[in-house]
Amino acid sequence: MEETNQLMESKEDGQIRAFRARWIVPISRPPIQDGIIIINQDKIIEVDQIENIQREAPETIDLGNSVIFPGFVNVHTHLEQASPSTRPTDYYSYLRNIRDINRDTESATKVATAKQNIESIYKYGTIALADFSTDGASFDPLLASPLFARIFYEISGFKDADSMPIFRKYQNLIKEGIVNKRVTKHLAPSSPWELSQNLLKEIGICERHIAVHMDMTEDENTFILNGSGKIKQFLLSIEDFDYGWQAPGMDALKYFFNYHFYAKHNILIHMNNVNEADIEALKTFPAKVNICVCPRMNKDLNLRRAPVQMFQEKGVNVCLGTEGLSVVADLDIRKEIAYCVDELGLSPESTVKYATLNGAYAIGFHKEVGSLETGKTAKCCVLEADGEKSTDPYELIAKSVKPIAWLDEIGSGHKS
Repeated sequence: MEETNQLMESKEDGQIRAFRARWIVPISRPPIQDGIIIINQDKIIEVDQIENIQREAPETIDLGNSVIFPGFVNVHTHLEQASPSTRPTDYYSYLRNIRDINRDTESATKVATAKQNIESIYKYGTIALADFSTDGASFDPLLASPLFARIFYEISGFKDADSMPIFRKYQNLIKEGIVNKRVTKHLAPSSPWELSQNLLKEIGICERHIAVHMDMTEDENTFILNGSGKIKQFLLSIEDFDYGWQAPGMDALKYFFNYHFYAKHNILIHMNNVNEADIEALKTFPAKVNICVCPRMNKDLNLRRAPVQMFQEKGVNVCLGTEGLSVVADLDIRKEIAYCVDELGLSPESTVKYATLNGAYAIGFHKEVGSLETGKTAKCCVLEADGEKSTDPYELIAKSVKPIAWLDEIGSGHKS
């Protein structure tokens, strides 16, 4: 009765609106041709074909030859990064570039950059994300935005003697500011080879959600296997190598899971150098594992392509990220989708799902975003399809370069 009264009041206030489009793509079920979606302020209250709609709305806006679909979920980005004068072209120039950004950029500049990137990422149709941050510069700008987000404070520190001071520093950082369910803070190991075992263990103990760069290069496996190679030389060059450390004698993925550094929910980012046996081994651990691939970054840094089709065949939850502007030209997740379709041979349907519902599950906001269902956010995307060659709604989402509009921001300029 209370819900009914609220809906009646909302209807009287003009807060219930209906939108009709040629295609509605819920993701959680097949596309709906000639469908209607009804929203009440910031929530969806019904999605279906016109003849099946149960509720009435004071106005129906006909969007014509358009596609309505969920906002995208960018599972890996760095909002505090600005575009450099020269972008890195390999893994080690990338690492050095990130260190320079973290060392030389003032906090106020990071906050301003994060704000600009949030505005940009919203323009591209992203409604939720996971951000890797050094000090939480994106927190206040994200609170002021409509986005859902998990901020992962990226931790490194290979020397064992430094582990507890580093850990306490980041624990204090994530306790600062207000507690908010829409924008949450977490500790995250940068990469398994960048942290001491004690630091990895402390993060794994205290966190329910962990995101970690994993298996970007074969050099990671070489280093953790026998303690040699380019990774060791890099740690020596930045004076962060621990001479008392003993190589575990296994690859990076086995090291992370066999030593129980994982949490209940894990996002493994990149995963370029893994095989079927590695993925099968992941299934033996009592942890939820999601794999986030960043296809354009692999191309730009001349890295091996992640075996996305194999992940899919093995039943892993695959999702997409853009990385940050230190590597890629923009934070447009649609370009990652298009790259997956054009260069990796993935279907538009699968890849759009990676960038919506799969991503929502990966960051734990699947009850709020990722699909068009009753109770989820009314922040949905609209893509106008006039002039497009394809009639496949998934392909339209994946391949169109037209700008995206937000459904709840559309006015009543043309009623049906």
